[in-house]
Amino acid sequence: MKVTAAVVNGEKRDFELEEIELDAPKDNEVLIKLVTTGVCHTDVAGQDGLTTPMLVVLGHEGTGIVEQVGAAVSSVQPGDKVILSFSYCGKCRNCLEGHPGMCEKFNDLNFAGPNFDGTHRMHKDRHDLSLFFGQSSFATYTV
Repeated sequence: MKVTAAVVNGEKRDFELEEIELDAPKDNEVLIKLVTTGVCHTDVAGQDGLTTPMLVVLGHEGTGIVEQVGAAVSSVQPGDKVILSFSYCGKCRNCLEGHPGMCEKFNDLNFAGPNFDGTHRMHKDRHDLSLFFGQSSFATYTV
């Protein structure tokens, strides 16, 4: 689906509101219509090229409404209001002991660019856009 996002097209460049393509959620994913998002110093670091590969949609303090759920999702349903969070594996020792903020794969899952499965959900002009902090909340929708 086509959505609007604030894309950073290179290090230390301004955000540009652009129409991008967002893939539908997979079985274990959720499509969120973003309602609000904050701006943090981590977003500025990302804009400067210090955290995540370019091209990127930043933002990691998002809230929204569930629009669609994948077939394997049972914890939320369309219409639910949600607060988005960072990505974590859920399988390492730290995650299993209730410390997802110390996930052994935290940096890979939140700053490397792709999703859990190594693919990208956001695209612009046939280029993959990096995911930021598991949400890229500077957009109208996210998966």
